[in-house]
Amino acid sequence: MSMITRCPGCQTLFKVVPDQLRISEGWVRCGHCSQIFDATPHLLPLEQLSAILDPVDDHEQHDEQPHLSEPNPDVHANPEPQANLNLVAESDPSPESSTISFLRDTDNGSFWRRPIQRAALVFVSLALLLGLSVQIVLHERDTIAAFQPGLSSWLVALCGPFNCTLAPLRRIESIVIDSASFNKIRADAYRLNFTVKNVAQVALAIPAIELALTDTLDQPLVRRVFLPSELGVKSDALAAGSEWSASLALAVKAEGMAERVVGYRLLTFYP
Repeated sequence: MSMITRCPGCQTLFKVVPDQLRISEGWVRCGHCSQIFDATPHLLPLEQLSAILDPVDDHEQHDEQPHLSEPNPDVHANPEPQANLNLVAESDPSPESSTISFLRDTDNGSFWRRPIQRAALVFVSLALLLGLSVQIVLHERDTIAAFQPGLSSWLVALCGPFNCTLAPLRRIESIVIDSASFNKIRADAYRLNFTVKNVAQVALAIPAIELALTDTLDQPLVRRVFLPSELGVKSDALAAGSEWSASLALAVKAEGMAERVVGYRLLTFYP
């Protein structure tokens, strides 16, 4: 069943449905003057509505009841055409929360529908995407250069403004010690021979070598790290599938240490 309410601001009559009022807790917005009000206190009784919409003439009787679905604009205090009624439902029945919702809904997202706003959003999105792409390329520059050597010059130019450099790819799991030997030359002198092999499909950085001399209990007595520059390596990269051999003469200077040395351990790593 429909009911009629009157806007307290412009006195315009509107048809409302009880279900709508229950959902919106009675709060409505006048579509004519945009005033927000509680429709419940302004509901008109059927008798009063009949007197307003269809006044009885002494010489003429109407057999039909007044039609409530469309208010008569001629009897309004404001003769302008009837405006639509907006109902907004809120989970919080307080007038304050309803008012905030109405104010938020009035914009209806029109600001972001403007062409200039959409163009700005597209531009910002492309700029962010470009920045993210540059960061990824800079972070993975060594991997890209290893698998795509033709892009090395382009990557060097990109690294210029960011003060970064290209370096051979580091994958220590693909560097293996193919062979090694540790022989005593004299009482306190030894010779270390070893061969390192790159089993990867791309060139890798040459690793550092750690030598540990051990005793009878396999406990380390002396440790020494040899950097590629100390081993006479002329290149900083080991080609895919290639080998690198070195021979070192070592002396144990500590008194009584040479007699305790019975074994060794060799390890490759990237410092």
